[in-house]
Amino acid sequence: MKKKIIDISIKHWHDRFTGISALDIAEKLDISHEETLRYLEELKNENKGTLNENVTLYQISLDLNSKNSDFKLPEPKPVTTHIYFPSKSMLETYFQNNLKEFIENGEYTNRLHRGGNQIELIYFDIKVLAKYFDNKEIYSIDDDVTGGVIRLNSDYITTLSEKEIDKIFFDKIRYGKRKLTNNNISVSAILNDLSGLNKREQSYWYGFEIEDDDFSSHDEDFSRFVSRAYYGNWTDSNDPIQDIKITIEELNNIFPFKLFAKSENPYLRYPINNTFKEFVDCNSELYKLIGPDNIKLSKLKKIYTKYLNGSSDFIHKESKRPFSSMQVMDLILNKIDKRFAVIFKTHLEKVKQNRIEGDHKITLPHQNKMNYIKEFKQICYDSKTILMNLKIEYKKLTECNTQS
Repeated sequence: MKKKIIDISIKHWHDRFTGISALDIAEKLDISHEETLRYLEELKNENKGTLNENVTLYQISLDLNSKNSDFKLPEPKPVTTHIYFPSKSMLETYFQNNLKEFIENGEYTNRLHRGGNQIELIYFDIKVLAKYFDNKEIYSIDDDVTGGVIRLNSDYITTLSEKEIDKIFFDKIRYGKRKLTNNNISVSAILNDLSGLNKREQSYWYGFEIEDDDFSSHDEDFSRFVSRAYYGNWTDSNDPIQDIKITIEELNNIFPFKLFAKSENPYLRYPINNTFKEFVDCNSELYKLIGPDNIKLSKLKKIYTKYLNGSSDFIHKESKRPFSSMQVMDLILNKIDKRFAVIFKTHLEKVKQNRIEGDHKITLPHQNKMNYIKEFKQICYDSKTILMNLKIEYKKLTECNTQS
């Protein structure tokens, strides 16, 4: 009888990757619930499985042959039972003895078949994300400092045939970011999510899997990811890039016109590797969003003339050239707060110089102990703070203009 219970539980595991209740086993084998409980406890003592003991389930008994027209669903009855999980060694033995049954599966699907925990975290080199960041036309990524979610781009899916979709489709994969002691960041993904990828995609992830667990002892971002992924808590990511996007949107709503041409840059992200090349490339994408190319010169002129009563002569006296966006911005900020004008200009110049290193110079590979990931994150925090202060000052301008 115990052999039959093991066979049933293994089949149940391969179908659902969950334990099976004593109630279900008793029904399948047509034996009493009490007898089943006894067998399961014996299997546990023989190290042939584990039990989630004394679980309360609710059972409903239906009489399918009843001809009563006044049928009512009976009240569920609480039943205390055990949930049985076949041992990992038995699942592994079954897997090895039936390889043909699993040959078409991906690596992570088979890990579940071999007894892996659905919510287990698997760790990868952060380079695994490069494919998705470099192909935004195919993949949609919600990324922040704690982690993110990868999906197929809905617009891309509409261009595919059903056969093509079947080959590449996956629902989503959630990932977290965990610091290593060498300043790099690893990527964590939940085994159940990985198992939902197609075989080809699973092979891609497997190529980046790492066993090194030299994690940083202090990692608030990863703690927030765990809080969301495992406990379902609504935890603020405290992500500066997202805050920059939100603040730019708010800035665009202050005046009757939009100051920034775009409120977000889909290619703006954190460095994938702790390298100087990654650092300057990320600065370049940040500058495209907060720099002069994204700020409308005509709207800056309107702010200066209408809200600050400044001169409409935007020609440099010596060179006779028209003022640039940053020159008009400098006029505005110096009228508002000269100290803030210096802070704004200095910060933007810093990002600009980093951008020049990436866009206009050959960047040679070199090793040092600089934490570029942390440095870029701080630049984003500073950008967010400056934009929020700019929003406060612009709001003051509109309020004064309304009162006058």
